[in-house]
Amino acid sequence: MVRYRTFRNTDPPRLVEVWNETFTGRGAVRLASSTPLERFVFSKPLFDPAGLFIAEEDERCLGFAHAGFGPCDEADDPKSGVVNAIGVRPLARRQGIGAELLRLCEDYLKNHDAQRFQAGGVWPLNPFYMGLYGGCESPGFLRSDALAEPFFLGHGYRVDREIRVMQRTLDQPFKLFDPRFLTLRQHYDLQVDYPKTLRGWWRECVIGYLDPLQFELVDRKTGLPAARTLMWDMEGFGVRWRAAAVGMLDFEVLPDYRRQGLGKLFLSYIMRQVQEQFFQIVELHLPADNTQSLAFLEGLGFEQVDTGQVFAKINATSS
Repeated sequence: MVRYRTFRNTDPPRLVEVWNETFTGRGAVRLASSTPLERFVFSKPLFDPAGLFIAEEDERCLGFAHAGFGPCDEADDPKSGVVNAIGVRPLARRQGIGAELLRLCEDYLKNHDAQRFQAGGVWPLNPFYMGLYGGCESPGFLRSDALAEPFFLGHGYRVDREIRVMQRTLDQPFKLFDPRFLTLRQHYDLQVDYPKTLRGWWRECVIGYLDPLQFELVDRKTGLPAARTLMWDMEGFGVRWRAAAVGMLDFEVLPDYRRQGLGKLFLSYIMRQVQEQFFQIVELHLPADNTQSLAFLEGLGFEQVDTGQVFAKINATSS
């Protein structure tokens, strides 16, 4: 008989087994031990054992699901909850285990006053699993994991947004030219270092565990950054893809420096730098409705390799 309970400290090795049997697609890190789970999930100050549910039979773990919360910046902000992950071993599927795990997650969120439910983490509602699932960022559940969409649509959710997963291989030189570069190179330098701050406690909790490097395009005259981004070594994903991969987060040209060609210059510097470090793939994510940026990247040789889907619960508080 299947029984359900919350997380215990002895569960990680068994969760590794379920993870590796369940998340077999291109967008999930294969776990050799429980250490990555400790790093990206259990060690976080946000982790609540009462939000991680285990399905088991005869002491054998059949599946798990994990619910959590996003940040509440203001006291009167509606509290948002998220189903971060849900997985059932292949041989235990079609027995209602996934449905019961989802129900337990939703009850947990309701009991903690969540007014909005989401399935699939995406910034800023992505407290866990960034670094283990989805790629360089949290894009919700990947479409390449074909069971996710019909499961959530069948349990009262709808697709709320989509994220394009974009990659470019670095086996060929990155060519990007703009006549403005000749002048801009005389006034701006690339600087790379570990960030002194990630600009907020929630970003520290979510992004800090990736140990990213900060790339900045610095104005020589003022010493201030004109553009910045974070880059991190996607080692776990690279093992699955059999190619060294690097992820790009939060690419930004500051407002006073936009529409001058600095974004293009900055990107050309970054691509040359990571290529010299022998990375073979660079990945970044963009919202599906950001058609202008997607077209720009496609013109530079980036290709869409997957789609992330974020699901929203219909009539969450009344269910």
